[in-house]
Amino acid sequence: MLEVELKAALDQTGTAQRLLALGFTFSQRVEERDTYYLGIDRDFAQTDEALRLRRARVLPAGREETRITYKGPKAPGVVKSRTEYETAVEDGQVMAQLLEALGYRPLRQVEKVREMYVRGDVTACLDTVTGLGPFLELEILTEADREAAAAVLLDLLDQLEIPRESLRRQSYLGMLLAGHNGQGGTEGRA
Repeated sequence: MLEVELKAALDQTGTAQRLLALGFTFSQRVEERDTYYLGIDRDFAQTDEALRLRRARVLPAGREETRITYKGPKAPGVVKSRTEYETAVEDGQVMAQLLEALGYRPLRQVEKVREMYVRGDVTACLDTVTGLGPFLELEILTEADREAAAAVLLDLLDQLEIPRESLRRQSYLGMLLAGHNGQGGTEGRA
């Protein structure tokens, strides 16, 4: 599966209302704690890959779920796209122990509260990331047509009246490792 997404730093309010006005439906509010791991046979920072264990809890005090994700290198362009493989894990603690037993070491945790909205095949997430602040992520999972998906996301960004100068290619992990507050830099890790 190919993940096509864009991320924009937010410095305005009202994005949730604009999403609803554009036909999005509120899905859920989730607290996520992502643990990123160092590679054992290669440097993920050099290969632009990521291995993540995500523990998510639906708010308020709802069900919990753990998923493991591999993200391949990003393709060039303003909109971020990459191969992604993800699956549910029955026991997050055992999965963390398994990864460490195989030699993977935790690099950093990223914590956020995410409000998810859905319209068709587009997911919009309003994220508040600890240490970075508010962001919008727009995402489409596709089998092949990266360019068409990118065009849909950029058009949606314009409809939401979010300036393209707010776009960030760098991941939350990359921003945290680089010491950014979310307002600078467009390239980087994971």
